[in-house]
Amino acid sequence: MKRNAAALGAQRLEDVDASSSRESTRSPQPPKRERILAAGLALFSNGPYQAVTMDRVAQVAGVAKGTLYLYFESKEALYLGIVRDGLESIVSSFQASVDPASDVVERMRRGIEAGVAFYGGRRDLLRLIMTEEPRVGEARLKLVEEWRERGLRFFSSLIDEGIREGKFAPVDSRLAALALIGSMRSVMLDYTAQGPLDGVTRDLTELILRGLGGAPASPAQAK
Repeated sequence: MKRNAAALGAQRLEDVDASSSRESTRSPQPPKRERILAAGLALFSNGPYQAVTMDRVAQVAGVAKGTLYLYFESKEALYLGIVRDGLESIVSSFQASVDPASDVVERMRRGIEAGVAFYGGRRDLLRLIMTEEPRVGEARLKLVEEWRERGLRFFSSLIDEGIREGKFAPVDSRLAALALIGSMRSVMLDYTAQGPLDGVTRDLTELILRGLGGAPASPAQAK
């Protein structure tokens, strides 16, 4: 079984190399740091940590190995840089999704939709975040905990506001925010039913809002 798992990981890494080579001939190259982060994410999320080498990252990114080390001094630094960059992009997507002037229920709806859309489009990042890696455990855990706390503050503040306005039922806002974030990650990581992402987004959003006691029919449902 271990040999099969290793073989599967190796095949995934080979597929990453082949895909990257095809893409490099089709479109203008993005900045080097972005290419390095994208290559590292593709490799780390599709195979075991120990199978990824800086040589391979440089090859997939289309940069010289020396250039790679100008941006990241070690494989651990690269891995943590990928995690940090990904977590920041998640928080930014939440914050950019809401209009402070809109109703709290609508802001919550937009925040959930943004989260599902982000995870749906970045399953490689989601796999990486959800996979424990003991070789960088302490530093990785610190990054993930900081990100989790920011996400909890974002959603729990909306829940508290909704409770004050009588839009949501009186609940433990931190517990509700934990359940909300966990459900988004779990659905996008494990849900395998066929159907368009917008349908999953709509159903999950309505389920969460109804659980909070603040889910009037969405415009799409009203029609």
